[in-house]
Amino acid sequence: MQKKYRLGGRRTFSYIYAKGSRASGRYVTVIYCPARRGLRIGAVAGKKVGKSVVRNKVKRRMKEIARRFIPYLENGFNYILVASHAAAEADFAALCRDMAAALAKAGKLSDPSSAERAVLGERCA
Repeated sequence: MQKKYRLGGRRTFSYIYAKGSRASGRYVTVIYCPARRGLRIGAVAGKKVGKSVVRNKVKRRMKEIARRFIPYLENGFNYILVASHAAAEADFAALCRDMAAALAKAGKLSDPSSAERAVLGERCA
């Protein structure tokens, strides 16, 4: 993911956790909040997901899926993607579908069906 789309800083994450709205799927919870500048995304996996190798793998997958969704996401929001403990066993395609469903549930995808097809068509179809 390009640097301009990365969400960083403890204060920013804390603010989004406190003030943001949530939409959940089986593997991913999306927390979103209006932003002052553009679109930024962060990925989080707690210790319940697994050991560090597993957590980092899940975060890398979520960031890659989010990178593919960027053209379809509503601009002007910060997003935090929180992995559930079940995300460790999920394959890439299942994680893609679940994230698409959570973002659609939140109403943040411009065209949910075409976005999911485009993202899944790249690798996971």
